[in-house]
Amino acid sequence: MLACACAQGAVRLQAATLSFPGVQLADVHAQASLAADGHPLLDIRIARASVPSLGWHDVALTLQGEPLQAKGGAWKFVGHIATQKAPGNALGDADFSVLFDAGGGTLEVDLAQGNTHVNALMPLDQATHVQLKLDALPLAWLRGMLAAAWPDGRLDGGSLDGNVALDLVQGGARVSGNVSVSHAELDSKSGTIAAHKFGASGSFRIATGLPAADLMFDGRLDGGQLLLGPLYAQLPQYAVGLHVSGNLGVSGIDLDSLDFDDPEALRLSGALAFDRHGNLDKLDLTRFAATFPAAYDRYGTTLVQDLTGFEALTTSGSISGSLDLPSQGLRAIDFTADNVTVDSHGGRLAVANLDGGLDWRAGVSRPATRLQWGALSLYKLAFGPAKLGLQDDAGVLRLRAPASASLFGGAFGLNRLEWRPDQAKSQRLTAAFAVTDVDVDQLCKALGWPAFGGKLGGAVPDLRYRGGDLVFGGGLSLNAFGGSVSVTNLSMQHLFGSSPRLAADIDMDGLDLAQLTGVFGFGQITGRMDGGIHGLELADWKPTAFDANLTATQGGKISQNAIKSLTEVGGGGIAGGIQGMALRLFKTFGYSRIGLSCKLVNGVCSMGGITPDPDPGDHGYTIVEGSGLPHITVIGHERQVDWATLVSRLKSVTEGNAPVIR
Repeated sequence: MLACACAQGAVRLQAATLSFPGVQLADVHAQASLAADGHPLLDIRIARASVPSLGWHDVALTLQGEPLQAKGGAWKFVGHIATQKAPGNALGDADFSVLFDAGGGTLEVDLAQGNTHVNALMPLDQATHVQLKLDALPLAWLRGMLAAAWPDGRLDGGSLDGNVALDLVQGGARVSGNVSVSHAELDSKSGTIAAHKFGASGSFRIATGLPAADLMFDGRLDGGQLLLGPLYAQLPQYAVGLHVSGNLGVSGIDLDSLDFDDPEALRLSGALAFDRHGNLDKLDLTRFAATFPAAYDRYGTTLVQDLTGFEALTTSGSISGSLDLPSQGLRAIDFTADNVTVDSHGGRLAVANLDGGLDWRAGVSRPATRLQWGALSLYKLAFGPAKLGLQDDAGVLRLRAPASASLFGGAFGLNRLEWRPDQAKSQRLTAAFAVTDVDVDQLCKALGWPAFGGKLGGAVPDLRYRGGDLVFGGGLSLNAFGGSVSVTNLSMQHLFGSSPRLAADIDMDGLDLAQLTGVFGFGQITGRMDGGIHGLELADWKPTAFDANLTATQGGKISQNAIKSLTEVGGGGIAGGIQGMALRLFKTFGYSRIGLSCKLVNGVCSMGGITPDPDPGDHGYTIVEGSGLPHITVIGHERQVDWATLVSRLKSVTEGNAPVIR
């Protein structure tokens, strides 16, 4: 072409397509000509260049430069290269030189764009192999290669230095070498895998073009943040060791070999896998050792929140062991705890001085273990020290002997425990426990309730875990206010989650109203009260449904303040005008019956009393039926009351802010 250019001034060549191993060029135009000073010029324009292994598809490419004869019969081409639609704007505006040495059998390319320098060396007899030296290569230039290996991934920033070998194969590439990555920014379409200001250095290997790309890395991590599904790492400033190998593709990421070493916080070996949405699919840790609080602060915050709902924990101590958690469910766990302390704050969970361990394998019997703690708090229920002897019997982890712990002046006894981690939820956990002589006054203080006396006791002969619910067989009984309160049909869901749920039935028998109203500041009432709260449902410990009915049918005395309180709660009034005068003259009144009911559905309470409708024209309901002289009757008129409004009224009357009746 250059010889013809010298004779005729310009030569143009055109090709519809040109194919090389791993490269496809379309609509190629080349022109050789002479500049005004007599130097030869070469201009090559390629409308569509495709290199599938690099993720290049229909990239426009322009090369312009001056061919020069070098020593030994070699040719050197120096000029400028520009691309359009290349991933990450790779080679969008770069200077380059190409040294073609037929005698030496090599082709050498030097590229420079800003701070980026790339040197590529290719043997002429092996055009699919390239040796690369990279300086400050933008990771964004590798977007296409990453997309070819992992379609869900996207590189947004960072740079790469190192020496790399690239081999193009049919439909893919094999890349290996030693590299250093700085300030990498990685994201995924699902948003569950990401990296921020991530640094790493070491040797690597990656092969694309297969159904799943094969990869290996052996080196160290140098700071930054990393997100892998529920696993979030805030890497330390010092280097930590990492060896990993596996594959990634459209179905997800499968790391079949993983070794991680942060000597101050976490060491682990095993395997890890995520599905295509970034959800944890497999966690097989043949060895792990965690030192708190560093292990939790750096690597455990999001995983703990995802599994338990705890947003922030205070931790100390250490734990080591192994874990096998495939997608089908837990297969093995053993751990040894050394003086572990965990506090979720807010009273949901706290454990101090946890020592010992457990050892469980699906379908296999294991040696006995022991687990003990110095103190344990569950939702402000403060248990004293306890020791649990545990035995894995063919995959069933059992309590070897009953265990007990103090609880608010009484005792909590765990009589039976059987845990089958690999079974269906309905068969996973069964237990039996009892509480005796729990001081209700201490319990109320711990829970922030008004203090009153009494003892709490009861037994749950069959506690089961069913479909995510803890279902309590049997019941609990409370001796208080001169009567008894029983709790049955108790179940709990998402106990440690962000929105725990509870369901129960509560029955009350013979409560002394004088004691009860004295505690809650409702006004004085004498007599005995029976009733129930059935179908009780709590979400995040706030009532969402119940059917409550409270009655006192044996008569007694009721004070002026209690009448005002009941009037406020029922949204009603006094039956006749003369009764208003009686309220000003008398402090106590006789009554024959008191009744109040509330059925909560969808945030609205349907109210009722002793009788459904004493006055058909008024559609009210009687709350207090008077007896003797002075005779007084309290009638409620609001049948439908917003729950928030009712709670406000109850708070008002118990704090002594009920309206004054004039």
